[in-house]
Amino acid sequence: MSIRVKLTLITVSAFVALYSIVGGMLSTSNSSFLRALAQPGPYQQLRIFDEVVNKIVTDYVEKPDLQKVRVGALRGLTDGLDPYSAYLLPQQVKDYQAGKGTTDVTGMVIGTYYGFAYVIALVPNSPAEKAGIRVGDVVEYIDGHATRDLDLYDVRTLLAGNPGTTVELSLTNRKTEKIKIARAAVANAPVETKLLEAQIGYVKVPILKKGQAEAVAIAVRDVVKKGAKSLLLDLRGSAGGELQEGVTLADYFLKSGMIVKTMGRKEKQLAAFEAKPNNELTELPVAVIVDRTTAGAAEIVAAALMENQRGDVVGERTIFGMGSEQQLFPLDDGSAFLLTVARYASPNGKIFMTDNVMPNVEVKRSDLADVNPDDAENKPDKTNPPAPAQPGQVPLVIVGPKSGSGDDLMLKKAVETLNAKMKKRPA
Repeated sequence: MSIRVKLTLITVSAFVALYSIVGGMLSTSNSSFLRALAQPGPYQQLRIFDEVVNKIVTDYVEKPDLQKVRVGALRGLTDGLDPYSAYLLPQQVKDYQAGKGTTDVTGMVIGTYYGFAYVIALVPNSPAEKAGIRVGDVVEYIDGHATRDLDLYDVRTLLAGNPGTTVELSLTNRKTEKIKIARAAVANAPVETKLLEAQIGYVKVPILKKGQAEAVAIAVRDVVKKGAKSLLLDLRGSAGGELQEGVTLADYFLKSGMIVKTMGRKEKQLAAFEAKPNNELTELPVAVIVDRTTAGAAEIVAAALMENQRGDVVGERTIFGMGSEQQLFPLDDGSAFLLTVARYASPNGKIFMTDNVMPNVEVKRSDLADVNPDDAENKPDKTNPPAPAQPGQVPLVIVGPKSGSGDDLMLKKAVETLNAKMKKRPA
């Protein structure tokens, strides 16, 4: 055993021994505060960690690389939290602080499903769509790196890069040739509008990147000028984006009331975003369509309109809640923990990351596979997924309609809901 390994074991063992002695003293103290310190908590786990390290050093079949063991253990700690917390190596910390990898060069919104990278949404005409990537694809490898071995931060880092370079993906759900994506700048998708029956103004809301809330407002004004008597916001496929854009868009449809709030430890409210009367865009009746490809900023819009009784939400429960804030906590060796310190919640206090958005007018589609929202990224479990039928297979969340299916049940139900509301309005 090397001197370095011995010193490591001595240091850890000494700390655990000291903790045990002090813990014993505290537990017999007359002070309720000191006795509380002795109760089982994080430091209790150090005893288990010490035992595991000793076993690895003394019983593993070959001399272990303790540096790799340490990094693996630290990554494992964040794996048990949420998809957006991560342990960053020193170079990753420098890249994070320099803002590297924040520019979208593929047009994919990525989440996790049973530990695999999962395509939640795509920007139309983006590099990923042009390369043949589809919503619902499960990415097994990125440039040869298995996504099951990576956290979400690492996945997004691998997808990032300079425009003009390529990234190669292998999919589990489509045994095709490897797909190469040519990275390029991704433009904001246009807002689509049209007039449906009964003068319903249909607005297809894209991924709410910076500036897109105002683009939707312009589109709404335009469709109202064309004679719309009610509005239908289609938020399907609108995932990720800037959370502030969701707040801004919701504000356009509310006179008053809370739009969203951020919650910290012990459910403490950190901030609240209220509607401003002067920002209201229209008083026309409105309805919203959501599904499992709705996440992030779009969930803020849907929940705010529904919980303020401004409009109905039609469709199926969202499952990839993305509303959270992270903070970097540097460590002495230059590495750092990126930890979630706040989560976004609806006006009624429902946390998007765990509770998602449940429509008040639910539409279940027969062409989609049922999925438990707890299997998605809001409650990740890399260690205990259902056993795949064949090597490399994973349970899939099918998000798109079957080939040849032209029936949009959610759209039909939303139109029906708006028509019923219009009939109840005074003439």
